[in-house]
Amino acid sequence: MDRLRISRRSALAGAGAGAAALMVPPIARAQPVSVDRIAPQVDSHQRKWARANLRGLMNLFLPTFREDGHTLDEDAIRHDVRHAIAQGFSGTLPMINWTLPGDPRWAEFHRILIDEAGGDLPVHGIMASGKVESDLRLLGALEELGVRLVLLASTYPADSSADQLYDLMAQRITATPLPVMLYAATGRRAFPALGPAGQPLDVYDRIADLENVVGVKISQPVSLTSTMQLCQRLGDRLSMGPVNLDFLPLLARHFDIAWSGQWNAEAVQTPAQPIGNRLLAASAAGDMGQVDALARQIEPALSHFFALQAPVIRAGGHPWQHNRYYQWLSGGNGGLLPRDPHAPEGAIPVLDAKARAAMRAAYRASGLEPADAPEEQFVVGRAAWARGVRAADLAALPYYSQD
Repeated sequence: MDRLRISRRSALAGAGAGAAALMVPPIARAQPVSVDRIAPQVDSHQRKWARANLRGLMNLFLPTFREDGHTLDEDAIRHDVRHAIAQGFSGTLPMINWTLPGDPRWAEFHRILIDEAGGDLPVHGIMASGKVESDLRLLGALEELGVRLVLLASTYPADSSADQLYDLMAQRITATPLPVMLYAATGRRAFPALGPAGQPLDVYDRIADLENVVGVKISQPVSLTSTMQLCQRLGDRLSMGPVNLDFLPLLARHFDIAWSGQWNAEAVQTPAQPIGNRLLAASAAGDMGQVDALARQIEPALSHFFALQAPVIRAGGHPWQHNRYYQWLSGGNGGLLPRDPHAPEGAIPVLDAKARAAMRAAYRASGLEPADAPEEQFVVGRAAWARGVRAADLAALPYYSQD
C-alpha cells in the first residue's frame, strides 16, 4: 500500500476520511491503515520520559475516608493503588477536592499513595490555584513528595491577553524540572477571546516549545473540532491525550495517540478485560482494524459514561458517587465520598438504584463483568466492610439513595 502523507495543515481537511472509514463494513477495513501520522518530538529528557510512560489509560485517584467522613482510610487507599496497578494503568492523579494543600491530609494522602505505588505506578500532581505564588509553593511540595508529572490546571484572569496568559503559564512551567501536562478544557479554563471555542491555540503553540511541556490532557466536553485543532497545532511536539475515547478511531488515523488519562478510566475496563488499554495500544501501533473493532466493543460502556459525566462537568462538578461505583464494579475499594465543598449547588447527581442498574448493564454490554458483592459493601468500601463496618455506622450517605 502506498504511504499517505498527512501534514499538519491537511490533517483537519482529511478528517472526513477517518469518519467515513468507520461507516464501511468491518471486512473492508480489516487491514491496518498505513499513514505518516503526526507524532510528538522526543527532544528533551522530560519528553523521553513521557514517550515511555504516557501509554494506555491513567486514572483519577479518589480518596477514601473512614466512618467519620474525615479521616483518611489508609487500608482502602492502598487497596486502590494495587487495583490501579492490576488495571495496568500507566499513571494516576490524586483528586484533592477534599484534601486541599494546607490541609495535613493533602500530604498524608500523597505519601500513602506514592509509598504503595513504588516503581509500579507513576503518581502525578496537580496545580489548580489562581495565584502564581501558591502554585510555586505547591510545586516544591510535589517535587519533595516524589510525583513524576504535574498537570497544569491553574486558573487565570478571564480577560488575560495572549501575552499575559503565556507569562502566567510559563512562570509555573519553568519553575520545575518535572514533566508538565497542559489541560485543554471548557468553562472557566477556556478563553473565548483567544481562540476558537475558547482554546488559546496561539498561546499553547508558544508554550509547547518549552522543553518540559510534554503533553495535553483534552477534557471530555471539548468538541471533536477543537480536539482536532489542538492535535493539529500541538501534536508535532506534545503527546496528545483525549479523555473522549469516542474520538479515537478518527484521531488515530492522523495523529499518534497513545494515552488517555486522569479520569474515571474504571468506567470502561476491568483487570480481566482491559479494553481501554488495548484500544490505546492499537492506536499507538497504527492498527486501525483493531482500533475499530475495540471501539465497537467499548462503545456501550463509554457512551454511558460520557452521557453521565459530560453534563455534570459542564455544570462545574463530577458525578462522584457514580465514579466511585464504577471503580467498585471493577474491583476497587468503593465507599461513598463526602460532599464536595467546591461543587455548585445541585451539580452532583444522586446515585440511585436505577443508575446503578444502568451502569451494570453498560458494563455487560461491553463484555465487562461487574463485581458480585452486596451493594452495602460499595457504600462502606471493601476495606471497611472487612473491618465489620456497615452502612448504619456511617455519619452520612451523601449523593446516594438505596432506591
